[in-house]
Amino acid sequence: MNSDTLKNIHKSSKGIDYSDTVILKQAKNSVTKATFWKIHHNSHNPEPCLKLARYRNLWEDLENDSPKSALTLRGDELDGLIKFINDYYTPLQLGVGKYIKADSLNSNLALQLQKIFSTKDANEIGDFLVKNNILSFSVTNMIEFCRREEALIDFESSLSENKKESYWQEWFENNDWILGNEFTGILDERNIDTKNIADFLVETFDGFVDIVEIKRPDGNLKFWNDSKDHDNLIPSQDLVKAITQTQNYIQSLEEEMNSVKMQKKLGNASIVKPRATLIFGRSVDWGDEEYKAFRILNDGYKDLTILTYDQVLTRAKKTLNLAKR
Repeated sequence: MNSDTLKNIHKSSKGIDYSDTVILKQAKNSVTKATFWKIHHNSHNPEPCLKLARYRNLWEDLENDSPKSALTLRGDELDGLIKFINDYYTPLQLGVGKYIKADSLNSNLALQLQKIFSTKDANEIGDFLVKNNILSFSVTNMIEFCRREEALIDFESSLSENKKESYWQEWFENNDWILGNEFTGILDERNIDTKNIADFLVETFDGFVDIVEIKRPDGNLKFWNDSKDHDNLIPSQDLVKAITQTQNYIQSLEEEMNSVKMQKKLGNASIVKPRATLIFGRSVDWGDEEYKAFRILNDGYKDLTILTYDQVLTRAKKTLNLAKR
């Protein structure tokens, strides 16, 4: 029956209300029909019933003819069947072994799930859910994609606020994907030696250790010096100090290359010609002159890459846009 067809309610010879009869299936030697009945009781409200019957011929009637077989579900039985279909039919069609209905989640559980997928362990959690047939791979991918989009919104809004460096350290720890595809994650160890503690030691995709150093994206930390040198932009003293500190970390880490103690802390990652990424300052108001000077500045270092917070944000946005396609 077309869903747009007017639904008629009839009354039987015995005074029972019933709906139009629907043909569920018509085979060569039988036809399966269904109808809803509403039986009135003196003691309580009318009781809805579902009658399913299989007849030999199409013209046989649910009320007057005897079917080959029939089943009538009343009250709680009917409610139970409807709940059963709502709970299991779609997952069975999708081939999902276990699932959680989104519309059945209460606000507390939804909040707990949000917290779980907002941590730096979200990918590992997703892998666990997929491997144990709790969620499909596409669902966990979409969850991670949405989490990253929300993280970038938070990142961008925080750039205009006077956040402490500890805030940014925690943000990068929870969103290490933003550091780039060349890194597989942040290592637990930060201490290079007794004097040098990096913001992050990271493992590269090919199993080596690099350094990521961050400074606040604060307007008080200038990227370029106020005055030029021979009409050329030059790094500010704040940036020079950050570069010097990062280069000292590189040298100190390389000196630990043969340290058995350090290697145990790093696990499977190896120290061989470490490189560093320095995230410093803003570039939102740069023009051609600044970008040209920036490229020349970066070209002067073989083991150091400097990025601004705005460049990190732009790169991450482009990466997510590619993931949408």
